[in-house]
Amino acid sequence: MALDLETWVLDGNYTRTIPIKWKHVDTIIWIDTPFLRNMWQSITRAIYRAYTQTELWEGTGNRESFRKMFSRDSIIWWAMKVHHRTRRKYTAAMESEQYAHLSFIRLRLRNACEDFLRELEHERSTAQSG
Repeated sequence: MALDLETWVLDGNYTRTIPIKWKHVDTIIWIDTPFLRNMWQSITRAIYRAYTQTELWEGTGNRESFRKMFSRDSIIWWAMKVHHRTRRKYTAAMESEQYAHLSFIRLRLRNACEDFLRELEHERSTAQSG
């Protein structure tokens, strides 16, 4: 199983699997951008994918459609429903004694994400050269 390896990276926002995933991690990087930013990205991505008929996951046949955008199965609707609830769950987890052993990095703005990635790249290149 991937979680048994010495090092690995996992992404995802499914909070119901936190007890399984977080049992074996040391650092959580939470990209917690504002609601309006998330909505803008969800809407523009959905429109692009519906227009181009790009598969959401290659080989699955799962494609966005304009019809689906206005249904209860819409990624846009889902993003609206879960944003605040997910933020509350992650904030509570960060404050929980159960996860006190974890290091949390909370990035709230796009610039903070870019700065963080630049810093990681700098550390990686420094480690390789030294």
